[in-house]
Amino acid sequence: MISYVSEPGSPVVEIKVQGHLSNADLEAAIERLNVDIEQNGKVRVLEIINHFTGMEPAALWTDIKLGVPLARKIARAAVVADQSWIRAFTGLGKLFTSADIRSFAPADLDEARRWIEAD
Repeated sequence: MISYVSEPGSPVVEIKVQGHLSNADLEAAIERLNVDIEQNGKVRVLEIINHFTGMEPAALWTDIKLGVPLARKIARAAVVADQSWIRAFTGLGKLFTSADIRSFAPADLDEARRWIEAD
């Protein structure tokens, strides 16, 4: 499941991922991200991942096909994850974007929010 929150005129987008990720959820989030990018230019993404249990194979393909090109339009990304392996793999994002990327533990969510919003 994905929930997506953005405020009009703000470059910050908050995406929460929990449990098993469906292709339909991912496509909807990418569509909304496209709209925010069109309206605000480069965006800053705060992604909060809890209890991730995997994704549909189609979602993996969608992420590669549609998500990777969008990565170049992200200025900064903070990944807050409850699983250490997700935080460890966050650095791989540098292969797809020049964005400043950092990972945080759930206890550091407030710090992640301050960092993503800082100038």
